[in-house]
Amino acid sequence: MGDAAVGEATVARVVLADGELQRFPGGNRASHALKAAAATATATGCAGGACFLCSADGLELGGAVAAVATDEDLQPGQLYFVLPASMRRRLLQAEKMAALAIRASAALMGYHDGPLVFPDSAAVGEEVGEARRDGERRGGGAKR
Repeated sequence: MGDAAVGEATVARVVLADGELQRFPGGNRASHALKAAAATATATGCAGGACFLCSADGLELGGAVAAVATDEDLQPGQLYFVLPASMRRRLLQAEKMAALAIRASAALMGYHDGPLVFPDSAAVGEEVGEARRDGERRGGGAKR
């Protein structure tokens, strides 16, 4: 593992409401990320505590969006989002989940010099493609 990869594993990454990516070393609390969000409040509507922090790992399609407690430590290697208070405890719809994924991807691409590689998802894509080709060979392709 290179020095850059080791360094990334020791920081939490937070995607602010304006799409900016900020890195917080281990030991920082969620309140620090929210203070960073407040600095961009005029452009993003996060003034006066109108935003909250959520963990990307805690987001589930159709599930309620939960806030990370302000006194909770940010976990190194994890990705977080600063979201408007109006999203708190609401069910996460597909369109919003896709928008968050695009925001995270754009923020991460702006930070990294090369392409992002997701080996696990690539393997799943290959398995799906193989299953689809096998089904088509047996005459069981998708009907339209």
